[in-house]
Amino acid sequence: MENIYNKAMDERLVKTKLDNGLNIYIFPKKDYVKQYAMLSVNFGSNDIEFIDVKNGRKRNMPLGIAHFLEHQLFEDKEKSIFDKFADLGASANAYTNFDSTNYLFSSSSNFEDSLINLIEFVQDPYFSEENVKKEQGIIVQEIKMYQDNPYWKSYFNLLSALYSKHPVKNDIAGTEESVMSITPEDLYICYYNFYLPSNMDLILIGDLDSDRIIDLIREHQAKKNFPHFKNPVRIIKEEPESVAKKLVKEKMNISRPMVQIAFKDPIKREKPTEIIKKEYIVNLLLDIVFGRSSKNYNQLLEQGIIDNSFSCTYRKKPDYAYVHLHGESNRPDLMRSKIKEKLVDIDHDEIKENFERIKRKYQGSYIRLFNNFSHLAAEFINYRRLGIDIFDLASIIDNITLEELLSYSDKIFNKDLMVESIILNED
Repeated sequence: MENIYNKAMDERLVKTKLDNGLNIYIFPKKDYVKQYAMLSVNFGSNDIEFIDVKNGRKRNMPLGIAHFLEHQLFEDKEKSIFDKFADLGASANAYTNFDSTNYLFSSSSNFEDSLINLIEFVQDPYFSEENVKKEQGIIVQEIKMYQDNPYWKSYFNLLSALYSKHPVKNDIAGTEESVMSITPEDLYICYYNFYLPSNMDLILIGDLDSDRIIDLIREHQAKKNFPHFKNPVRIIKEEPESVAKKLVKEKMNISRPMVQIAFKDPIKREKPTEIIKKEYIVNLLLDIVFGRSSKNYNQLLEQGIIDNSFSCTYRKKPDYAYVHLHGESNRPDLMRSKIKEKLVDIDHDEIKENFERIKRKYQGSYIRLFNNFSHLAAEFINYRRLGIDIFDLASIIDNITLEELLSYSDKIFNKDLMVESIILNED
């Protein structure tokens, strides 16, 4: 067991790895009433092609299977998993994203019983033909509901325009056809490949006795038998630098048009610290150019070209990255042209004038992160799987320079790698 104290943040992290490979991380929070737990599986919607750990065969799974598996684990032979947590006074949930599946609960009492309940149901799969068929109907309805959401529809139109081969272009829930093709056997194959303790991380936050909690989990895990497989080898197809499409337009029954713009950032081999630093640099740049306190944002807002739905961010992972700007507008064509105009001709003086102020904003956000348990757990996992200690983020942000922002401002917004996704009203 390792006990790390960060004096600057006055935060402590206790971490250990069990014999079966399960990583446990505890953030002790003295005198906090709320307690939080998240069991994160390194398996997301992008993981549809992999080499089977049992027999070395290449597997190609239906789209949406990670999300489907998450839903199915909540199916118990006897009693609702949610009811079990509710009986303990805990609130449970789960979500699947591109890169992971996360099971979580928060509570103010009966934490240890709730924790064992969390680990137990995730490690005890039960997939039947009847339950799979029932879940297919539920998830198909969920997919239809999201297809009626203009943001969601436009977002995945945008990703499918950015990427021609990378699985990030696919809806996390899959398609109606892919969901209807999922079988119990598919679920068991994915489960026994990815739901290994060595492919999981358990993050616990609250006023907890770390030694007692770790002993409890170790004792529980010692009673279980897990296969001694290595973690699976994922297959990600090589993505060309060019975009798949420049523009996607659709019509829906909406009150106002939806505009989404993205710039593909071709991937290069980078160290984890370089990945994280670039993510912060570009987001700082976007905040200066189009953040809510920026001159551009407020001018466009006053002119009625954008509204307060407008947002921008830079998403970066080891195998994909893009700048993303989106919002609703009654003047979509003007919004598109104005945004592109501002990004192509960025005012360097504005960057120089606002650099220190926006950098302090990000330093403050990092400090506040440690008081938002769900956000802390999610961010901790994102960085840990990149090989970054969350306490190192402070120095990464501190070391960002004005020169780095000015350099990226001239190359990140490449018009040749720009795509647009527009949803217009049917009328």
